[in-house]
Amino acid sequence: MPERVLEIHALGPLLFRDGRPFSAADGTETAARSLSLPLPSTVAGFVRTQVGLAEGKGFTQEHLQNLHGLQVCGPLLARGGGILLPAPRDAVIYKQDEKPQVMKLRPFSPPEGAGCDLPEGLLPLQITQDVKPESGYNFWTAQSMTDWLLGERVIPQKIAGLPTETRVHVAMDPVKGKAQEGQLYSVAYRPLEMGENPQTYQPASLRVRLSLPNGQTPAPIGHLGGERRPVAVEVKPSLSDYWFDCPEAIKKRFAELGKGARVRLVLATPALFEHGWKPGWIEKSGNGELHLPRGLCNVKLKLVAAAVGRREPVSGWSLRENRPKRVRWMAPAGSVYFFEVMDGQPADLLESWLRPISDLEQDRKDGFGLALWGVW
Repeated sequence: MPERVLEIHALGPLLFRDGRPFSAADGTETAARSLSLPLPSTVAGFVRTQVGLAEGKGFTQEHLQNLHGLQVCGPLLARGGGILLPAPRDAVIYKQDEKPQVMKLRPFSPPEGAGCDLPEGLLPLQITQDVKPESGYNFWTAQSMTDWLLGERVIPQKIAGLPTETRVHVAMDPVKGKAQEGQLYSVAYRPLEMGENPQTYQPASLRVRLSLPNGQTPAPIGHLGGERRPVAVEVKPSLSDYWFDCPEAIKKRFAELGKGARVRLVLATPALFEHGWKPGWIEKSGNGELHLPRGLCNVKLKLVAAAVGRREPVSGWSLRENRPKRVRWMAPAGSVYFFEVMDGQPADLLESWLRPISDLEQDRKDGFGLALWGVW
């Protein structure tokens, strides 16, 4: 089936709840917070619903099973026609003489007599400047990410991401039809627009990549995230013009690499691994197993170091089983893993460029763990 890019446009501010309990009742959490971007499983469920609605076959168990197998890659944030990617966690932005600078975090061997409590065989990352990190550099353009993955000097634009729009409400008494005293609550929404202030805001969107049979298009209007906020779905006419394909410079660089090369993996979406922060496929890489993520069955990797953010929870509602899903913990987007190639051709790793590399197949179909590859 040919792959297409879908662009999701918001018709109003959206809500991507972070999973914390929320109620307007006394003594409980009264603020509903929103994630910076929807989780991959949220968008995958939305896209499958739109595909199912367009097919018009109803949501029988058999049809749900078929939709559940639809591979969805995303979401990626887009602005002005270009893709924006989560900032890599091996980059520290700071100011020197009022100008932004970037410090590269790289693995290093501690001097003799020194040590750390990292797992055996894992090296710490070296901090070369004692500085205060600057905030607000949460997303990088595709060009800045390409240069960073090639190990070049980068000064990224300051892109904070989607703004927050907080609205305060009051709980209503369903019997009396009046406001309940003292039961105020707030909800933080995410408008799909970006800019320094309301006068300079630009529309933003979410993009996903998936396989669709020829001529098939999802239902054009749907509801995404909390409170069933309305969105519009657009099928883009071409793939490469609206997705971030692997740049030729990175392909050329990887083609020159061989055994012993040092490569980096950057997560473009949160990932789910068997060992929490650590991919379970590391020990199995290069052994020819077919169920591994793309490219990893032919290349043996050794983990040298990692820059992983604080774990993030993911849950949801199972429509097929009609009950809540259990909570699991993700390695956040932007996490970086440093590897040494033990065997195989490093260029094979690019088969998983912006493809999911989570451990379980269903998590990969949901889009968890889109991979970017670079050198260090």
